[in-house]
Amino acid sequence: MKSSAPRKTKAADGDSFVSLPESDIRTLGVFALKGTVEPALEIVRAFAKAHPEVRVCLNDYLRPHAGRGLKAHSDTYLAGRVDALLSLGGDGTFLTAARLGHAKGIPVLGVNLGRTGFLADVSLENLGAILNDLLSRRYSLRHRMVLEVELRRGGRTVFRDIALNEAAFAGLVGGQMAEIEITANGQLLTGYRVDGLLVSTPTGSTAYSLSAGGPIVHPSANSLLLTPMNPSSLSVRPVVLPDSMEIEARNVTVGGKALNLFVDGRLRGSFKPGDVVRIVKHPQRLHIIRPRGTSYFDSLRNKLGWTGDRDPRSGMR
Repeated sequence: MKSSAPRKTKAADGDSFVSLPESDIRTLGVFALKGTVEPALEIVRAFAKAHPEVRVCLNDYLRPHAGRGLKAHSDTYLAGRVDALLSLGGDGTFLTAARLGHAKGIPVLGVNLGRTGFLADVSLENLGAILNDLLSRRYSLRHRMVLEVELRRGGRTVFRDIALNEAAFAGLVGGQMAEIEITANGQLLTGYRVDGLLVSTPTGSTAYSLSAGGPIVHPSANSLLLTPMNPSSLSVRPVVLPDSMEIEARNVTVGGKALNLFVDGRLRGSFKPGDVVRIVKHPQRLHIIRPRGTSYFDSLRNKLGWTGDRDPRSGMR
């Protein structure tokens, strides 16, 4: 994507974004993992036919649909050779597409083909118009904080991963309490005795954390959110910390039992006694394509069924 210097500003809903008035999308990657994608692909196919100057590349899962203006490439190819990624599915598919796009700063647009989606929030009905808006540069790129999650064992790094939503620690629900000690910037915060513990980004506050009773945090808030799941003590509550803090988690579960470590819903392995999980803000943020005429507050109202009218003069409804 060729562009002039980004112009940082704030939207009316407080969401930070980068406007790229001279950006060009010449190669569009289309990503899916499952489900019925034919209706969306027909819209993409019509777009490709109307705009032959744009190369449209399908990922591995969509390879059977290649042809008629659409070419198939590996996911690795999409991760480094496209100007934007179109995610077809739900939030789970979006999270995987985001992992592909994050390293090279490739922006992602999520089209919701499933149920409630806070990340994949573009409807199929609007897809054709939004694709044309991309070529007309009528969109903005919203910044989203990403976590770097590192598991250390015996002085070595077992793995390092990124999370757009959260890192989750969990025992065997109903059969094993997880005991986790948390430090922030080297200082003890507390020890948790819970079914599980989530360390979330503001974006992740409307995901797993919301289901666990955590607060909704605006995506532009510079914060980390710790949400306990079913704590043994009623005094244990969600905690919001500055995103500049380095979080370390230690498994201190009685009996030396291992816990499960999930990163954006994917099981990454065992969190064993003596292990240390380090969680910090990644220096590079993810860019999410926000079509014109949409806002974070619109998404909250629509997805959560909140009341209220866009025109304050019309009163509540």
